[in-house]
Amino acid sequence: MAPVVSVIVPMFDAARFVAEAIGSVRAQTLDAIEIIVVDDASTDDGPVMVAAMAAADARIRLLRQPVNRGPSAARNRGIAMATGRWIALLDADDAYQADRLARLVALAEARGADLCSDNLLLVPQDAPSEARPMIPAALLSGDRALGLAEFIRRNVADPARPGVNFGFLKPIMRRDFLRVHGIAYDERVRFAEDFALYADCLRAGACWWMSPEPGYRYRVRPDSLTQVQTVHDLGLLRRRQAVLLAEARTAGDPELVRLIRRHMRVVDRCYHYRAFTDDMKARRFGQGIGGLFASPRAALLVAEECFRQFPVIARKALRGGYRRAPC
Repeated sequence: MAPVVSVIVPMFDAARFVAEAIGSVRAQTLDAIEIIVVDDASTDDGPVMVAAMAAADARIRLLRQPVNRGPSAARNRGIAMATGRWIALLDADDAYQADRLARLVALAEARGADLCSDNLLLVPQDAPSEARPMIPAALLSGDRALGLAEFIRRNVADPARPGVNFGFLKPIMRRDFLRVHGIAYDERVRFAEDFALYADCLRAGACWWMSPEPGYRYRVRPDSLTQVQTVHDLGLLRRRQAVLLAEARTAGDPELVRLIRRHMRVVDRCYHYRAFTDDMKARRFGQGIGGLFASPRAALLVAEECFRQFPVIARKALRGGYRRAPC
C-alpha cells in the first residue's frame, strides 16, 4: 500500500526520546504511512535503536548523514526520499497524538489545502501534567485558514499571549506543492528554518488550514532555551525579511508592510546585540563600538536588548550560570 503520509524525523543525539517519537507514529490510526529517520551524525545509541525498530517495521527507514549538517539538511534529505502524498514533520524529542495524521489529512483534503496544521500541546519535560495548548481558543476556536499577514503577526512575541509563535507549528505539507514550487529548507541556517519554509509556501500561494485540536506533543526542555542565534543565521533571516518587505511594497499591501517591519525590528535587535556582544567577548572593542554606528538605529536596538537581557544577566551574577533569553 502506497503511503499517504511520509513522516520525516531528523535526529541528533536523541536516544533518550526517539523511541517515544517513532512509537507515536507507529501508533497512528492512519496506517498508510512511512517513517523516514535521518540521523545527523549522532554520537549516541539513537541510530542503533532506530535500526532495530526498522528491522521490525518495514514502514521505517533510517538514513545516515556522514557529517552533522543541521536539521534543514536532514529534513531536505528525508523529503527527497519521501513517496507519500503528504509530508509530516516530527522532531525526535516530540510525539504525536494517535489520531493526528488521520485528522489533518481529512481536513486538508476536504479544504483543498497545501498545508494543514493543528495546535501544539506544550509538554514541560519536568512537569508533563502541566501540558497546555500553545494557541488559546481566543485565537483559534475552530478550523480556519491562515494567511501570510497573520503568520508574520504571530511570529512576534505578544505580552498578552506569551509563548504563542506560529513558526513552531508543524503542518503537514502537500509534497507536490513543494516540488512544483521548488521549495526546500535553507541548509545554510540552523535557526528559524521552519519560519522561512512556511513563509516561502505562503508567498507561493499555499492554502493553509489550521485545526484547534492539539495533536502535536511539543516537549519543552529546559536546555532547549539555551539556543543562541548566531550573527550568520540572523543575517540570513534579515535578508529573507527584506525580500518579503519588497514584495509587500510591490503588492501595495500597507498592513503586511507594517507587520513585516515590526518583525524585522525584533530580528534586527537580536542581530545587532549578538554582533556587539560577540565582539566584546572576543575583545574586538573597536569593531564592537563601530557596529553601534553601522546603521542609524543600531545603538538603540542594542540598548533595548541589553535592557531586555538585564534580568538574565542579573541571574547569572547571583547563580554563577548564564542562560540567555531567546530573542
